[in-house]
Amino acid sequence: MTTETSPAPQARPTVGAVVLTWRDRDQTAACVAHLLDGDAVSRVVVVDNEADGTIASAIPADPRLSFRELDANTGFAVGVNAGMRELLADASIDQLLVINNDATLTAADLELLRAELDRSPALGVVGPRIITPEGQQFSAGGVLSRVTWSIRQPRPGEQPDFLTWACVLLRRETLESAGLLDERFFMYWEDVEYGLRLSGRGIAFAEVGDARLVHAVSSSHARAGSRILAYSSQAFRHFLRLHGGRTRVTGYARLAAKTLITAITGDLRGARYVLAGWRLGRDAPDPAYPAFDRLP
Repeated sequence: MTTETSPAPQARPTVGAVVLTWRDRDQTAACVAHLLDGDAVSRVVVVDNEADGTIASAIPADPRLSFRELDANTGFAVGVNAGMRELLADASIDQLLVINNDATLTAADLELLRAELDRSPALGVVGPRIITPEGQQFSAGGVLSRVTWSIRQPRPGEQPDFLTWACVLLRRETLESAGLLDERFFMYWEDVEYGLRLSGRGIAFAEVGDARLVHAVSSSHARAGSRILAYSSQAFRHFLRLHGGRTRVTGYARLAAKTLITAITGDLRGARYVLAGWRLGRDAPDPAYPAFDRLP
């Protein structure tokens, strides 16, 4: 007589989180506190761009928490990649959560993201619906026009071209297959490029509509000032280089119009930043853009 035994249940995938911050102690501390509330996240890596020690000193010690302090402001892609590399070196981490420091994801909303990956093996990345503190809702992704190069919200049932990396949950296998973010983007357009890269490799991604992320959209922009225009200009030019194809001329026209409109509205310094970012046009921009500080 033989006795059949049930297979041992598989362990739930473990989650490691990356939080990128720049000169934002209070919101970073709140974000980390939410992530460490409960046992859903086994490890959190805070990447502090242009660190001076104040952020690490403001967050209570936790065995699951570590800091990667960078000397300079390396931008979004470089900073996030630094955190992801650290997590990928830990063989126990199966899924990676990337979240902006000015965003809040509860344990319940993280569970909805995890459940969707558990339920849908074909999905490599998921993201939550984004809500501003004022209650305005945004999709987790966007749809890109290859003619005007504008980005709009997906219509109901429409597959987005990319997910915004304000918050994404990725399988380890996704990163091993598709790679990390393109570090030639300082900030902006790196998430659009990654979405196109995933589609090119047949890796599916989706918004989990029931999961909610409260995000203070663009809260860091005020601290960066007009320099944001240079970053977005350089990033868009690099994106056109990669994916512009035959319609990239309309992208050039879009940048020219942006420069003109910025100047017409009276922001001459902003117009100079747009042009500076466009002229830079190199594959690996100087992250700090030090020369821009000398603009009048």
